[in-house]
Amino acid sequence: MKKIFTILLSGFMFLLFACNVKKPVQQIAQTPSKKEIIEQENSNNNFSGNLGFAPPKPPVKLYPPNEAALTVIQKSNSNASMELLKQGFKLYTAGACINCHEARDINDFNNIQWGHIIDDMAIKANITNEEKNAVLNYIVSVKIALSNK
Repeated sequence: MKKIFTILLSGFMFLLFACNVKKPVQQIAQTPSKKEIIEQENSNNNFSGNLGFAPPKPPVKLYPPNEAALTVIQKSNSNASMELLKQGFKLYTAGACINCHEARDINDFNNIQWGHIIDDMAIKANITNEEKNAVLNYIVSVKIALSNK
């Protein structure tokens, strides 16, 4: 009984694989890539090409330090200078801060939140206390100057 079952199963498997339609080599070479398939599917719908993901965020607005920001920060820190604010701006937009992530709009958080964020990130970014204070002075002064407009 086992022998008959084995022979029947083997025959069935042989027929199954033997009757399977094989693609010619030319057809395999012409198979569209995933990118072509996606582009074709997108052309047939109103999806605008983003495949269901949220549209990309607009670029972050950067606020270079100005005289209004310097005037604001000098009220609480008489040693503040335009050099300090420019150093903070440079660190925030082109230095240590963007090594791990993109710059955020400074209006995304309030001044207290920024203080905590910068304290936490300064450790990860391996920046000095002077550099940390430069970034914080830049953010707080520009935020206040913008709100005074």
